Amino acid sequence: MNNQINIAEILIVNGAGVFCLLYLAGTRLSNKLGKRVGEYLFNCMIAISIVALLLEMLSFCIDGIPGKTVCVAQYVSNTILFPATTLTGYLWCLYVEFKISHNVKRIRRTAWMLALPVAVAYALTVLNCLCKTGLLFSISSDNVYKRGRFGLYSYVILAFYYLYSIIVVYLAKHKGSKIHFFPVYTYVLPCVMGTVIQGLHYGVAAGWFSVAIALMLVEMQLQKEESFVDELSGLYNRKYLEFYYKQMQMKKYAQVFGIMMDINLFKKINDTYGHTAGDDAIRTVGRLLSGWVDVSDTVIRFAGDEFTIFCTNRDEQGVMDLISDIRKRLTEYNRTAKKPYELSFAIGYAEYSPEYASLDEFLRDMDQKMYEDKEVFRKQCQ
Repeated sequence: MNNQINIAEILIVNGAGVFCLLYLAGTRLSNKLGKRVGEYLFNCMIAISIVALLLEMLSFCIDGIPGKTVCVAQYVSNTILFPATTLTGYLWCLYVEFKISHNVKRIRRTAWMLALPVAVAYALTVLNCLCKTGLLFSISSDNVYKRGRFGLYSYVILAFYYLYSIIVVYLAKHKGSKIHFFPVYTYVLPCVMGTVIQGLHYGVAAGWFSVAIALMLVEMQLQKEESFVDELSGLYNRKYLEFYYKQMQMKKYAQVFGIMMDINLFKKINDTYGHTAGDDAIRTVGRLLSGWVDVSDTVIRFAGDEFTIFCTNRDEQGVMDLISDIRKRLTEYNRTAKKPYELSFAIGYAEYSPEYASLDEFLRDMDQKMYEDKEVFRKQCQ
């Protein structure tokens, strides 16, 4: 047994981490979270962390125990653990990207760009295990684990991923993105502290336990956010609209435009194809609008089949261009989607003025413009 390792402390700390994450996973499962891309990424981080905590306990417990089987177990457990560190950082970056943009295409592009360090970590780990190069780690004849010359690689890459996520959030906020309930430091700071402690003091189980704590803290933030999210469309809901309006008044943007959108013939979709098709239409609109707007635009399901987009980083021409772009993309979507129904919008917009006495006044102006557009659509259908 390696005298540097306090097995009792490791079992208690890592055991507590596993318990916390299992509880977290059970809570999310009971709430049926996990269908959206962001939730899938978060759940993957939970699963990897549970496996890593268990493998780390195994690796520490068998360190220094003689036997060929123990040697194999040491190599296998550490071969899985080493790239898991970089993989978790990689998934965190993708999660941050998705929480900001809600754009699957953007996530796919980012995924390829950020995957290289993880691929290198896996290649080095396999090479280290099969050829026993000792570059990352080695297991002595006494089955004692020892860090290799490039053992810090995972820490360096992890630092890169954490820094990347902080920069992404900073740039998004600078562009006007509304990130109220997702402070990136909630995850990064505990993880950095745990990683540094374990990096400086071998035998102290702090790295993966800090990840477990960070995931619990992020989940607490997500629970607050969930109360502002419409379950069907995945967009912000009316409750968030009230919150956003107060934020908008306090920040005093140079210009704010509001766009009101209503799905044309939505009642006909429900009556003809059933409410399942109607729900599908709402989900589709939520997914499409999320991918078609900038991070500075805020999309909200206002009520029923009505949606609003608030633009704080566009002038009037930019708003008109956005509306035109939405119409063009929707036409293209209808051509390729092969749905039993077609989607189209009645759209109106208005510029916010401090003279508005309330949010309802602002919404009424948008609604009036939208109603005029809907009348044009009705005449075209006659």
